[in-house]
Amino acid sequence: MSTFDMLDPSPAPGSDEEEVVRDLIRIIFEQIWWVIGIAGAVIMMSVFYAKTATHIYSADALIQVETPNASTSSAAAISALSAAGGAPHTDAEIEIIRSRTVVEPVVEQFKLNFWTSDKRMPYLGAISHVFAHPGKPLPAWFGMQKYAWGGEIFSVDSITVPKALEGVPLTLIAQGNGRYTLLDADQRVLLTGAAGESASAGGVTLVVKQLVARPGTEFSVTRSNQLDAVLGLAGGLQVSEKGHDTGIVQLSYSGVDPKAITAITNAVALSYLHHRTERAQEEASKMLSFLNSELPHLRDELKRSETALSEYQARVGTFQPTQEAQVYLSGGLQYEKEIASLRIQRAQLLQRFTADSLEVQTVDAQIAAMGREKSRFEDRFKTLPGTEREALSLQRDAKVAEEVYVALLNRIQELSITRAGTVGNVHIVDEALVPSAPVKPKASLIISGGTMLGIIAGIGFAIVRRKFLTGVADPDLIERRFRVPVLGSISYSVDQARADRLAYDRKQAALPRAQGWSRLAGPAMSNANSLSVLMRRVMPRLPGATVASTAARESTVVLPGEHAPSRPLLVKMNPFDVSVEGLRGLRSALQFGLVDAPNRIVCLTSPAPSDGKSFLCANLATLLSESGRRVLLIDADLRRGRLAQYFGSSPEGGLTELLTGQIDVETAARATGVDGLHFIGAGAYPPNPSEILASSRFAHVIHRLEREFDIVLVDTPPLLAVADAAVVANVAGSTILVMRAGVHTERDINESLKKLRRARARIIGSVMNAMQVKRGGRYGAYDYAYVHTYTVTPPDAETKDV
Repeated sequence: MSTFDMLDPSPAPGSDEEEVVRDLIRIIFEQIWWVIGIAGAVIMMSVFYAKTATHIYSADALIQVETPNASTSSAAAISALSAAGGAPHTDAEIEIIRSRTVVEPVVEQFKLNFWTSDKRMPYLGAISHVFAHPGKPLPAWFGMQKYAWGGEIFSVDSITVPKALEGVPLTLIAQGNGRYTLLDADQRVLLTGAAGESASAGGVTLVVKQLVARPGTEFSVTRSNQLDAVLGLAGGLQVSEKGHDTGIVQLSYSGVDPKAITAITNAVALSYLHHRTERAQEEASKMLSFLNSELPHLRDELKRSETALSEYQARVGTFQPTQEAQVYLSGGLQYEKEIASLRIQRAQLLQRFTADSLEVQTVDAQIAAMGREKSRFEDRFKTLPGTEREALSLQRDAKVAEEVYVALLNRIQELSITRAGTVGNVHIVDEALVPSAPVKPKASLIISGGTMLGIIAGIGFAIVRRKFLTGVADPDLIERRFRVPVLGSISYSVDQARADRLAYDRKQAALPRAQGWSRLAGPAMSNANSLSVLMRRVMPRLPGATVASTAARESTVVLPGEHAPSRPLLVKMNPFDVSVEGLRGLRSALQFGLVDAPNRIVCLTSPAPSDGKSFLCANLATLLSESGRRVLLIDADLRRGRLAQYFGSSPEGGLTELLTGQIDVETAARATGVDGLHFIGAGAYPPNPSEILASSRFAHVIHRLEREFDIVLVDTPPLLAVADAAVVANVAGSTILVMRAGVHTERDINESLKKLRRARARIIGSVMNAMQVKRGGRYGAYDYAYVHTYTVTPPDAETKDV
C-alpha cells in the first residue's frame, strides 16, 4: 500500500504540546455553550449550598497554666515540698478540661442532656424560614401541616424519661393555644400538657417553657443518657496547646448558635478554673494540716538545739572556729538540710502511699545515700579536737533546726493564702467572644471552588462529548492523528437538502399510484446505443460471458426505458454553491493523486451509511466529465444502491446482472445525459453480494472498463457494515474514505482505515463531507467568504463607474 502525499502550503505544524493545546481550545470554543451551561449550573448549586447550608460557628478561649515558683526564703525544704505537689504537665491539663468533673456541671447548667428540633421539609423549609418572623408561624405550604415552615417558637425547660426512652426521639404535636401531645417512637401517646406547666405520666416528666406553632406542627424531643451527654460535650470540645511548652491552652467549641457556644465555652473555662482552684485549696489544706502537725516537733527540736548550744558556750566560753572547722560546719550544715528536706518529703508521701511503694522507697534510698555521703564527709575531720568537733556539731544542729523551722513557717503562710483562693496557677487569658462569621461553610471558598469545578466539569464534558459522543469534524485532526491527507472539505448544502426533501415528499405522495416505471423517450437512449456500438467494436469478449449464441442473446434482460431523475444533481441545479466549489477542489486533488496510481479505478467508501457518498460520487463524476474526461460511474452497493436516482436510470440491468452474465457490458453501461459520463447501476439486489464482488469476473470487467474510460468511479457500501467495500478497494488503484463531519468517532475512523489496510488498499486520502459553514468559525469560513464574494452578484448586474 502507498499513500498520496499532498503538498501542504500551510506553515509547519508545531510540537505535540502545541497541537494538544490548540485542540483543547478548539473543542472548548466549539462547545462553548455546553461549557458555560455546565459551569453555570455548578456555580449556581455552589451558591445555593453556601446560602442554605447550616452555618457552623466556633468560639475560642485562652487559658494559661503556670508552674508555681518556690519562695526564695525556703531553700531545700520548699523545693522538696514543691516537687511533691508541683503543677501537672499541659497534656494532663488538657485531659482534665475534658474530664467529666469539669464538663458535667456545664451540661447541667445549659441543659445539654436533651435537645429539641422542629420538623422541616428539606431545602424548602430552609427557604421558607428566611421569610418568617418569630412568633408568627407561616401557613403550611402545599398542605403539609406537620412541617414547620417558619415563625414557630418552641423551648423545653426540662425532661426526664425512663431508661428505656433515653436516646429515643419523641414526637411533640402542637394542638393550639400552647397545648401539646407527646408521642413515643411507636406513635403512642405518652402525655398531654400545656406550655408553662409540668406534665407527668408513665415515668415521663416534661416542662415546656414556650410553644407557639400552628396546630399539627410536629417537633422532636430527645432525652439522652447523662453519660452520653457529658461525653458528647467533651468530644465536641477542641483543646490544644498553642506552641510548645508555652502553658497556653486554647479551648474551642463549635455549633449553630453563636451565643450559645460562646456561653458554653466560657462556662467550661470557668468550670476548669473552679476545679483547679478547689483542687489547689484541697491540696493546700492537706499540706497545711501536715505542716501544722510537724511544726511542734520542729519547734521542740530547735529549742533543744539552741539550749544545748547555750549550755556548751556557758561552760566552755566563746569559741572561735578555725578555717578547717568552718569548712566542716558549712558542709555538715548542707548535708543536714538535704536530709531534713528528704525526710519531710517522705512524710508527705506516706499520706498517699504505703512504705512499700516505689515513691517512698526511692526517697528512702536518697536519704540513705545522703547519710553515707555525710558519714564520709565527717570522717575527713576526725583529726579535729573533740571539744572543737562538739562545738561545731552543736552550732550545725542549731542552724539546721532554725532554717527548717523558718522555711516551714513560710510554707504555712503560702499555703494559707492559696487555700483562701487569692493565688492560683490557672488564669483565663481571653474569654470567648460571640463570633460574627461562621467557620463553615466558607461561602467564598465554596463559590470559588464551585466555579473552578464547574469550569473543569464543563471542559471535561466537552472533551468527553467530543471524544465519545460526537464525531470528528476537524480535517486537521484527521491528518494529524491518522496520517491520512484530506483531499477536500465539502460544505453542507442547504439547497441539496431542500431538493432531497421535496423529492422525498413527491415520492411518498406518488407511491400509492406507482404501478411501474414510466417510459420516457429521449436522447439518453441514443447515447446508450452509440456506446453499445463502440463497446462491440473495441471491447473483446469477456471471460465467462454467455452471449455467443443467439439463444443467449434472446435471454438477455430487456431493460425498460429511462426515467426522470428523482434526485437532482447539485452541480446542475446550483453550480455556484459552496459545496460545488468544494467538489471542484476535490476534483483537482483527485487528478493529482492519480498521477502515480497503478490504474484509474477510484473506490469511494465510508465508515457508515448516510455519509453522503452517493451524492459525492454523482456530483464528482459530473464535474470530472465536464473537465473533458470520459468517466464511468459504477454503483457497487448491491445491497442498498441509490445512485441511479441522480440519473433517472432503471434499477434493472445493472452490475448484478452484468456479473451474473444476464447482460453484457454494452447494455449495462448507459449514458446519463451528461457529456462524457456513463453509469452502471447496482441492478437487482442479490442474496450474496460479497461473493459476486469477490469473483474473478468483477476484476476482469472493471479492468476492461478502465481501459475505455479515463476514470472509473466505484461507489461502495459502508466499510463497517459489510465487507464489500474492502473487496472493491483491493482491485481499485486508489481509495478515498468519505466521512460525514461530526458523525464518526475516532474509533470508527480507525477501524475503517484498518479494514482498508488489511485489504491492501491504496488510500490516497479522505474527504470530509457535510461540513457546517460558519462565518465566524473555523471550518469552511474561507471557502464561504471567497465563493460568496465571487458569485453573489450575477455578471450582468455588475456596473462600472464612468
